[in-house]
Amino acid sequence: MTAARRKNTNPRVERKLIRISGVREVKQTFLIICEGVNTEPDYFNAFRLTSANVKAVGQGMGTLALVQKAINIKEQEKLKGRTYNQNWIVFDKDDFPESDFNAAILLARQHDFEVAYSNQAFEFWFLLHFNLYQGVLHRSRYEKMLSDLLKFPYTKKSGVTTKMFNALFPKQQQAISHAKVIMKQFNGNNPAQEESSTTVYQLVEELNKFL
Repeated sequence: MTAARRKNTNPRVERKLIRISGVREVKQTFLIICEGVNTEPDYFNAFRLTSANVKAVGQGMGTLALVQKAINIKEQEKLKGRTYNQNWIVFDKDDFPESDFNAAILLARQHDFEVAYSNQAFEFWFLLHFNLYQGVLHRSRYEKMLSDLLKFPYTKKSGVTTKMFNALFPKQQQAISHAKVIMKQFNGNNPAQEESSTTVYQLVEELNKFL
């Protein structure tokens, strides 16, 4: 900077510019409370994010019980001085009553959680990486279908989902497109009857913003 320009620069403005240029970008934070103990947390923790931090934890419970637990976890985190930019709950329809499934989605949203639900189960999201499946597809078929498509045995054991993430990542945009096509067929008023479907893609899209 020349002497003339330094003379015409407001010192306070100059100091402010220096401070701004030295500020490090604050990372986005995600709290993801999952129904499954291994599959879902392993999957979301496998995202290699450069500008966000993810805390994904599994609880081994579903629908209303999971939402109540998630509300409690968020409050406990807040008491520890930890708040999150985005709070998500991930759960499945499975065999839970329709009223419980729909009520859980509503309760979660009332407590400022976004919901990544699947009807019937989370693995339907994995299947959409390969094909567009429309109509009722019972979850009892998911494991064999995934094993055939992946060319290695699919299980819910810890560690398998991380391997799956790497295999599925190149097909992720296709899965998002398939999920959106399916959701366009429904109005969202009764998720428990919108089979087969998943909104997991919405959480994936959010995470992808911070790769």
